[in-house]
Amino acid sequence: MATLLLTGSVGEGSSKNGVPHNEIADVIKVRDRFVELGYHWASGVSDGKNKDFIRLIKFFQTICKGNPKFDSGDGRIDMHGSTHKWLAAVNAPGWVDMRGRSGIGWQIAEFDYKNSWTTTWMLDGLILAGVLYRGMVALAPDVTDAPSMWIRDCSPEKGGKATGHGSHQTGLDMDMRLPLLPPDTDKYTQLRGKEYNKKFHRQAAFLQVRAIKAMMNTKYIFFNDPEFTGPKLTSYEDNHSEHYHIRIKKQERIEGIVK
Repeated sequence: MATLLLTGSVGEGSSKNGVPHNEIADVIKVRDRFVELGYHWASGVSDGKNKDFIRLIKFFQTICKGNPKFDSGDGRIDMHGSTHKWLAAVNAPGWVDMRGRSGIGWQIAEFDYKNSWTTTWMLDGLILAGVLYRGMVALAPDVTDAPSMWIRDCSPEKGGKATGHGSHQTGLDMDMRLPLLPPDTDKYTQLRGKEYNKKFHRQAAFLQVRAIKAMMNTKYIFFNDPEFTGPKLTSYEDNHSEHYHIRIKKQERIEGIVK
């Protein structure tokens, strides 16, 4: 269980009602907690007014609110307030680089513009979805040559605007390429026109989407194939005919220790 004991507030603004603000010891505790969670660029900060540090607080606040775009947060950590509690939470959202990772039922395809970072919320859900997917494949004798789930773009290293995307800013969005039939299973192919019908492994895709919905705490899965949108396995969104776009919800906080 995480513990974060502060004597006052940290970040934007100033002291309120005589409560200490940006005491060095408190700033260092918050900084070290951020680094522990994977927000590595906080390392070395000791000034609570540091612009990058305040931006990080806002970024963390945006994640905790479940917002896919980096546009919420006041940059301030009030003692015993929501951000303080989230930093100390057992399930505080960490930050991870997906490059070089793989797991049961999933692997990395390619990241455009270095959008390879995501939250631990996303990674944990993906790990569970991959295990379930492989189990479903094993129990479906009519589904053969089912490839792994292939991960594409996540978010930039420090969050914020993601080149090539309108969202993907807070580690709550992930793109996944579609499964292909042999002999193209391992190819990173953009499915267009006639190629779509020839190469798409539809049986594997149905299992993948069901596993994602079951295990990844999804808010949306954008994918425009009528056989998926019809039964509401996925939702229609422009420009999502050739890949899945997964957006997860915020988690319910599991409290740590704050004082």
